[in-house]
Amino acid sequence: MSTQFLRLLDNRRGVNYSAFVSSMKDEARIAWYPSAGTDFRTLFYLNNAFLGSSPAIEGEDPKEPDIFLYTDYALNDNAFEKILFHGGNPVIHDDGRAKVTLSNIEYLGRIDFESYPDYRLTEENKHFFNRVFYFNATIESADFGSITKPILYIFCCNEQICSEILLPVNAKISHIIHVRYGHGFGGGNSSGHWIQHVLYPLQCEIYIHDGLSHYYENEYRIISYYSEIIPQEPLTILKTIREIDGRGWSDSTRIIWQSVKRNPDISPSYLPESHMRFRRLDLQLQRNYESDISHFLM
Repeated sequence: MSTQFLRLLDNRRGVNYSAFVSSMKDEARIAWYPSAGTDFRTLFYLNNAFLGSSPAIEGEDPKEPDIFLYTDYALNDNAFEKILFHGGNPVIHDDGRAKVTLSNIEYLGRIDFESYPDYRLTEENKHFFNRVFYFNATIESADFGSITKPILYIFCCNEQICSEILLPVNAKISHIIHVRYGHGFGGGNSSGHWIQHVLYPLQCEIYIHDGLSHYYENEYRIISYYSEIIPQEPLTILKTIREIDGRGWSDSTRIIWQSVKRNPDISPSYLPESHMRFRRLDLQLQRNYESDISHFLM
């Protein structure tokens, strides 16, 4: 149902995005990078050229993603803001070793999320919060040449889009990247450990992370707030297939690729009657999908 999720955001405002969605003959393979900020190194690390140069120690990598879903509730990069809103210099990064350029930028609208307890629309963030963009990102390096991938960028809370859209529409997210969450490019204040609870419900195949997440107050708050749709415990068995030096990407000394399998010994448990907002969105999404999906975006 990953292509259904992409279609929900296709209001025909973006010619390139509409063409991409229409080109999907099979279910789209989506790589989700929550709290991504302006870190486009995923194009490099999830590309077959890199993966071939650092083969899996056990098992094999899943197919490459067709599109990257980037989410972040903050916009802390002035150059990125100028590119998106003012047509600034499309080069977002160039350190002499790698160069990242954005092209074909399209504004698709704003998602009609209700206010979330800690993060809401304000005078300071209203020019970007809950807004959706589509563009191509190209990373060029001497080692692996040029790589271009489409990016769907949504400025929103990670847990909100996961619990109110991705899970209700049964979206399949083949890759989840959990690197520098909340302490680098993204700028948040959570370690994102709750993501391990949704790996199986999102039908994730490969989980890429820096091993820095842990439970603390914010993780429990998220799991409690969306306790009707986020399982109360992880449902997976994670098996390491690759580990690389992470110092060029994260604050961690390692980045780990782990395959995701269902743990048959754990039954999913949920807490009813907590918050019902995802059901409102679930019905809205289904209605939009069956009729005029353009109402999903403002």
